[in-house]
Amino acid sequence: MKKTTEERFWAKVEKTDTCWLWTAHLRNGYGSFATNNKSGYAHRYSWGLHNGVIPKGVFVLHKCDVKICVNPEHLFLGSQGENVSDMVSKN
Repeated sequence: MKKTTEERFWAKVEKTDTCWLWTAHLRNGYGSFATNNKSGYAHRYSWGLHNGVIPKGVFVLHKCDVKICVNPEHLFLGSQGENVSDMVSKN
């Protein structure tokens, strides 16, 4: 039986006490996951799975600063400017 997209996603996640770590393919240091023959970032897929559609032009940022984390509690939405500000403030 063929796995659903969601089953394929969770098969590549290792949940720890804090972060949920992506264990498969990386792109630019972030988890990469393909759906419908289109590759995207795993943390964006996780956000969408738990919270719905990400508005166009909006970034999914990490509170934990762990690029491979897909824990929705560690993710938040922001603009490109907020993403840069967040990065600068955390060095």
